[in-house]
Order: sequence, then structure tokens, then C-alpha cells
Amino acid sequence: MKELKSLLMFELKSFLGRTFFKKRSMIPLDNKPILIDLGAGQNYIKGWIHIDFFRIKNPIRIWFSKKNNIQKPDVEADLRYPLKCPDNEVDGVYSSHVIEHFNYNQAKFILSEVYRILKPDKYARIIVPDLGKRVDFYINNDNTFSFNTGCEAISDLTQNHGHKSVWDESMLKQTLFSVGFKNVEKVEYGIGGIDKRLIKDSETRKFESIVIEAQK
Repeated sequence: MKELKSLLMFELKSFLGRTFFKKRSMIPLDNKPILIDLGAGQNYIKGWIHIDFFRIKNPIRIWFSKKNNIQKPDVEADLRYPLKCPDNEVDGVYSSHVIEHFNYNQAKFILSEVYRILKPDKYARIIVPDLGKRVDFYINNDNTFSFNTGCEAISDLTQNHGHKSVWDESMLKQTLFSVGFKNVEKVEYGIGGIDKRLIKDSETRKFESIVIEAQK
């Protein structure tokens, strides 16, 4: 019942946002370079355009957000729908721990939108929790994770946190290639990559993540 209520609330906010707050979804193109963090959460850096889900106002949430200094996104959108941005306009896209919250078809669509809005030869930096690391933990039982068993580590990835898909290096690379990207490479967390502007990786996610850089 709780999951159903949460799903219905999500869909209601999406409908209200897409219907009555369309301007919130428009990606501004004034400042240069145009760098987008897709699904930014609270990972804010000045000069970036931070995109996250619709924040539908109500008094309790407004008070809570102010009290806890929760940053409002620059752009509000439901990523299951096309981004409000023309083709070939964006200088770089960063997205960390986002696409696993969507099923594979939805995730592929999101990545195709990233490809569409990027300028030719520009880069996307995509980070996901790495299924491969959990499998390694399951087999070797090292100290990478704090779970008691490998099964617990994998079930946490697949059943918790609102995840709807799981990813490893080969799956993410394959999907990026399939939507048109080239030069799709695994890079080192926090430091690796051709376009250094796109490195805004949170240290707290390093132990569980894989980073793939892809060029349009």
C-alpha cells in the first residue's frame, strides 16, 4: 500500500508539473558553456544547470527546504519525457546514480535525449552503482561493502533505493553505443575523463560506482 501511494503521488506530481508548470522544464541557454547535471540531487556547483524532478509547492515542504537549506533545481522535469532543449546545444552532461531509477527502456530513452542535446564531439559522464562490484563482493567476500553476505549486497542493489534496473560496464557501454555515442570508455572515478569540467563525482559514492565517459 505504501509503495502504491508513493507511485501515485509521483505520477500526480509529474502530471501537475508537465501540465501547469511547463516553464520550469525549459533548459536555459543563456550562459556559456552549458553544462547539465541530470538528476542533480544536492550536488550543486555554480555555473551548472541542475535538473531534478518537479518540486510541487506545499507549505510543509517549503518550510522544510528552507530550514535544511535544500537547494531547488534550476530545471524541473520528469526524465521519462523529452528534455525541453533544442538539438546540439549542450557542452557537457553529467549524471550520477540516476538511470538505475528507471527501467531499461526508460534509461535508454534518457541517454538518447542526452545524445540529442549534446553538441557534436562533446561528452557525457554517466555514473551508476556497479553490479560487477557487488558480484565481486559476493564471490570474494572482501571488505568493499559493509553487508554481512554477498546476497544481501546484491539484494540491496536490486530491491532497495527505488532502483528499477542494474548496470555494469558492458551493459552501460552497450546502451550508450546503441543510442549513437562513440569513444565510450570506463574512466577512473573522481579524476578520469577527457572533459575535466564534467568531474563532479561525490567521494561518498566512489566505493560502489562505475564511471563511463561517452562522446557524441
